[in-house]
Amino acid sequence: MNDLILREDFSRSMPTLAEGLRRAQSVFDSIKSFEDIERVFLKGAGLSPATYRTYLEAVRNFHAWSGGKHPLSVTPADIEAWYDDLLAIGTDRNTARLRVAGLKRFFAGIRNVIPIYTSPFEIMGKKLTEKLNRTHKTRKKPGLGSGEVRRLLGWLLEDDSVLGQRDYAAVYLAIATGLRATELVNLRWRELEYDEQERQFYVLGTGKGDKPFRQEVGDPAALDACRRYFHTQFHRDPHGDDWLFWTLPVIAGEEPAQLTYQALYLRIVGIGERAREAEILRRDIHVTPHTLRRTAGKVLDSAGASIVAISRFLRHENISTTQRYVDNTEPMAPFFAKALAAGGVA
Repeated sequence: MNDLILREDFSRSMPTLAEGLRRAQSVFDSIKSFEDIERVFLKGAGLSPATYRTYLEAVRNFHAWSGGKHPLSVTPADIEAWYDDLLAIGTDRNTARLRVAGLKRFFAGIRNVIPIYTSPFEIMGKKLTEKLNRTHKTRKKPGLGSGEVRRLLGWLLEDDSVLGQRDYAAVYLAIATGLRATELVNLRWRELEYDEQERQFYVLGTGKGDKPFRQEVGDPAALDACRRYFHTQFHRDPHGDDWLFWTLPVIAGEEPAQLTYQALYLRIVGIGERAREAEILRRDIHVTPHTLRRTAGKVLDSAGASIVAISRFLRHENISTTQRYVDNTEPMAPFFAKALAAGGVA
């Protein structure tokens, strides 16, 4: 505990320094494994599942790199050295920055548990802070094009097994709604809504940041696919409390359960790999559930939807996020020609 850095306001957080040290010692005495570190300092932070997994991987990486160095003895110099090594082995600068963010959240978690502690990020110099926050210009993130979507869905439709029908329905609905993977697996049938006035289907749910959403279903045929899959697996029509997507038991007598994010993720990745092997997808693209979300934006963009409309559809807080999903590289000359001709310019 000799390397413990004390906050200047420790006397307001703890009656005495000795009491603070005893509490810190008690917390760390309870930690017997990395899983305990995760439980104490990352759990209960309100992070989304995807962010939590990313941050956890960052902490694991640093923990292994440092040789299991005690968290309370970590200094800004250690973090800089780790960051430099990440770049040296070819880690993308944006990825390295995200890992630093995970580490920063981890040390903030220690501070929350032990108020007398000072995070190395709190005493970090300005130049180092700027260095760790550098990014390069973000490349456009790939999604599938319209032709690729048609080939992929047509190929998936050929498999009439229960698993094949679930694959088809999940991929189709993901693209038709742009839903995040966690939103997709948490859908129940009662959360489907048909607006008589608009003649449009919507799905209701709770999304990123615990924000409720009412999401348009761009193609109702995706819901028909979900219904066909459900009927094939359960031989009945769905009830309101039923999940849209279920596990397929592999052990006799095992009951189906709600499809998990992890199971959906691995299944979509597998679909992408098989589609590339079958040359349904003819380029090297790593397909994940989020790729399908990007695909929704790309397909809408290619069909002529405005970037503002696409941003609203995908529920992006910042339109700059949407710009990474779409091309926006079409030539402007045809638009000028049309506009000027309409104005009578010779």
